[in-house]
Amino acid sequence: MRQTRKLSQVFLHTNWPCKKIADQLKTENVKSVLEIGPGKGILTKELLDAGLSVTSVEMDIRFVHYVMKRFASESAKGQFSVSHQNILHFDYDLWLRNAPTPHAVVGNIPYHISSDLIHWFLPKLSDLKIAVFLLQKEFAERLISPPGQKSYGSLSVYTQLRSKVSWEGKVDRDCFTPIPNVDSALVAFRKRPDKESPDLLAKVEDITKKAFSQRRKKLSNALKPYLDQMNPEDIPFNTSLRAESLSPEQFLDFARFFK
Repeated sequence: MRQTRKLSQVFLHTNWPCKKIADQLKTENVKSVLEIGPGKGILTKELLDAGLSVTSVEMDIRFVHYVMKRFASESAKGQFSVSHQNILHFDYDLWLRNAPTPHAVVGNIPYHISSDLIHWFLPKLSDLKIAVFLLQKEFAERLISPPGQKSYGSLSVYTQLRSKVSWEGKVDRDCFTPIPNVDSALVAFRKRPDKESPDLLAKVEDITKKAFSQRRKKLSNALKPYLDQMNPEDIPFNTSLRAESLSPEQFLDFARFFK
């Protein structure tokens, strides 16, 4: 079965990333897994062999039929099921209610839905023990980037204020068929012990989008509509800096002061 370009499909043919994901989930004592995009089932098999209950969500009907046939015995035992739909429309709350705990989410994520998926998934992280995604390397670097790096931006702040995100290893492009133009990386997400309110995080998101949309400008200019409403003595950072110099926690402090 050939790739469908509009779905950004590339197929992992090297097993070690799958074993690493399964081992991480076993270490975290996970019982049930939501798998995004099983494809031909290389990761699915490792998860099932680890004794996990797997619910897969697949957009391509060809692979829905393929994994249903491949894992028919596991399906008959109630260990495996597959749903033909877009993960962004999946009934996540229903899965949480019915699947044994602790839960995890994993997947080899197509580039064209990576950003949408992160925004869909991170607000749900508090319900999970862990999530592990295989992402394009450049996108993964944006998620984990510290301040001062070219890859650091509003997505970095968004991710790091909602999760403990960690780099778990590079996966070379020749581990995939067809070979893509970029390498990939494994990234793990765990919930933060300090959960901020949704309203405060939404305010941070608005501030960072404005700040990084003019990242070459000083914050005194990029955030002028906010700064003009504040007492200069209350501003918790140097406004002559640029957005890339502020840590996620400093953006959070700014949002608190403004609020």
